Amino acid sequence: MTRDKDAEGIDLDIADAIEGHQRFRAQFARDKAFFAGLAKGQTPKLLWIGCCDSRVVPSQITGADPGELFEIRNIANVVPPVSAGDDSVGAAIAYAIEHLAIDDIVVCGHTGCGGIKALADMAQGVANSHPLDPHLSRWVDYTRPAHALVRAAGIPQAEQLAATERAHVQFQIDNLMTYPAVRLGVTAGTLGVHGWIYDMATGDLLAYDPVTGTWPRLVDRVVD
Repeated sequence: MTRDKDAEGIDLDIADAIEGHQRFRAQFARDKAFFAGLAKGQTPKLLWIGCCDSRVVPSQITGADPGELFEIRNIANVVPPVSAGDDSVGAAIAYAIEHLAIDDIVVCGHTGCGGIKALADMAQGVANSHPLDPHLSRWVDYTRPAHALVRAAGIPQAEQLAATERAHVQFQIDNLMTYPAVRLGVTAGTLGVHGWIYDMATGDLLAYDPVTGTWPRLVDRVVD
């Protein structure tokens, strides 16, 4: 694969980034007081644990301004259990709760998740001609419990990906509860944990309801 360049040999992707940064600098100049406030510190109240898919942009989906979301993004919105010793995710969770005093955590999956599909492709032999990098293979293995649950439930193949994406979010919430700071916060009532799915086709956020076991649209839920 060759990198796209213009007639002068300038990398087009970097050129786009430069143009985008110039637009940001213009906005920065217009909203200098706002950004000056951000430079003094952050006070987000929501920790977003989501997929690093480039099409799923948390601030865009939620309409959040800079400083309102604290984000952990990785392939397939994984929360390794505390026993896995994953310092990257674990440290971010601890920092969010203990230093930033966030009071809500959202684990957000999305439709058409490539990380979820990767393990299914491996199981079906689809990826044999292009075997996964060992790092990626080990990471997507975190999605295995959701795949196993959906297969055991006998869900039709055409519906398995969507069902697995939802089940995977629920497993990640279970993993979140293995972190002492999360468990203590939930028990004390100072921390809320939520499971969402972003539907890329409709723009909807679907929010898991643990009481009914359903996924209504977030905008249709009654907030206490």
